[in-house]
Amino acid sequence: MASIFGHSMRMALFASVPLRTLSARALSARMLSSRSVSRVDSGLRRGGQVQMDTPRAVSTHQAFDFESAAMPQPSITPLVVRKATPSDLRAYGEQIWDSIRAEAQTLASRNGLLAGYLAESVLAHETISSSLAHVLADRISGSGLDRALVAPLLLELLAEEEVARKTLADLVQVVAIDPCAPDMLTVLLHFKGFHGLQTHRVAHSLWRRGDAASRHTALLLQGRGSGVFGLDIHPQAHIGTGVFFDHATGVVVGQTASIGDFCYVLHGVTLGSTGKTVAGRRHPRIGSHVSLGAGSAILGPVTIGDHVLVGAHAIVTKAVAQGATVIGTNKVIESHEEGAEEFDWLNHWHI
Repeated sequence: MASIFGHSMRMALFASVPLRTLSARALSARMLSSRSVSRVDSGLRRGGQVQMDTPRAVSTHQAFDFESAAMPQPSITPLVVRKATPSDLRAYGEQIWDSIRAEAQTLASRNGLLAGYLAESVLAHETISSSLAHVLADRISGSGLDRALVAPLLLELLAEEEVARKTLADLVQVVAIDPCAPDMLTVLLHFKGFHGLQTHRVAHSLWRRGDAASRHTALLLQGRGSGVFGLDIHPQAHIGTGVFFDHATGVVVGQTASIGDFCYVLHGVTLGSTGKTVAGRRHPRIGSHVSLGAGSAILGPVTIGDHVLVGAHAIVTKAVAQGATVIGTNKVIESHEEGAEEFDWLNHWHI
C-alpha cells in the first residue's frame, strides 16, 4: 500500500490506535500453548483441516500469564470464519470453545475469587453462544427485565447460524488486532464493545422478524444495551462480519446505517443523519475494512468505500472513494490501491 505520509501523520489520525497490532495473517501464524509461545507457518487443507509446520519455541513460562493463554488453532481468522461451511463453522466454534474452557479451568484452579464466576459464566456451558447468553443476561437484566426470560431468548438468537458466525468472527477479530485482548476468554467476559455488538446482533435478528412484539423487544434491548455498554445502535442497522468496536463508549449508529465486514470503530463515532433521505436511506453506508477514528462523524446518506481511513474527529458529509484517507471536514489527504481480501491492519495504520 503506497503512502505519501509517514509514521507521525498516521499516528495523529487515530486517538487510540493500538501500539501493537496483529494483522489477520499474523494471527494465522500464531499458536500459543499453556506453557510456550510458538510461531508457525500454517495453511488449510481441504475441508478446513489445519496443516502446520513444526513449531519453533520462542519463550517458556513456568506460571500462568496472559501471553501463554490457550488459543485457537492458527488458521482460524475472521475471513476463514466468514467463508466457512456450516460444518466447518461448527468445528471452528468447538475448537475455540475448547480453548476458552481450558483457560477458564486454569484460572479457576489458581484463583478462588474467580472460581465461582468462571464456573457459572463459562464452565457450566457447552458452547460460546450459551456462555455469551449468560454473560449478557447478567449485564442487561433487571429493572423489569426478568433474567429467567432474557437468558433463553438471548441463547435462541445467538445460536442462529448467521448470528453465531458473526459472533465468532468478531471474537477472533478483537484478539487479532487489540493488544489489550490477549485471549478470547478476556474478550468474552470483559469487553463491552463486544458485548454491545452482540446485544445488537440479537436485537437485529428480532427486528427482522417484523412483528410488533419482536420489534418492541429489539428496541428494549437497544435501550438497555445503550445504557449498559454505551453503544447505541438502532436494531435495523446492518453490521457485517468481524467488526470491532474498540472502547465503544459514545458510539451512535442510526436506523438506516450499515457497516461492512472487518471494520474497526473507535469510541465517540457517529453514523448519523442530516435530514436528507436518498432511496430510503438517511444514514451512511460504510464499506468493508474501514477504520473510523475516535470522535469522527459520518452524516447523511453517503457511501464510504472499502479500505477507507477516517481520522479522529473528522466530519464526513460527502462520499469517500475506496482506499482514501479523510481528515478534518471532508478533506481527503491520501488515496491508495485496493487492499487484499484478508486485511492487513499493520500496513493500514503504518505502525
